[in-house]
Amino acid sequence: MAGSLKLVESYYEVLDNVQQFNFGLKFHAELQQKLSQFKSWYYVPEIDKFGPSIFVGYKDMNATDFEWAETWGNTKDGEATEHVLRKFFRPIQRSHPKRRRLESELFELCSRYGKRPNKSFRINIPRDYL
Repeated sequence: MAGSLKLVESYYEVLDNVQQFNFGLKFHAELQQKLSQFKSWYYVPEIDKFGPSIFVGYKDMNATDFEWAETWGNTKDGEATEHVLRKFFRPIQRSHPKRRRLESELFELCSRYGKRPNKSFRINIPRDYL
């Protein structure tokens, strides 16, 4: 991954990155170790999976590139990814009927790797998700 990181431009790029995150998580211990550090999570109902903003907000991200980004002088910017992801997602409200299930699924994902979500975690859902 040479050069600077580019932000996603479409919801489908985010969907692909969420798939890549979940695939990479199975094989990359460094990514597993960071699970408790991620604060802002994005849920993609089409594949029923989560991904953190700092991973899913960059174009064509995968676990290897994520781990190597800083090695190559590419700093990841959570604020930039949060900003671009707001085009496609919104925070899930406490009153949302699916909030409890999504929180439970996020805890389950992290617990598979001996982790818990960050105490300040947030879940975001697609803007048109009911």
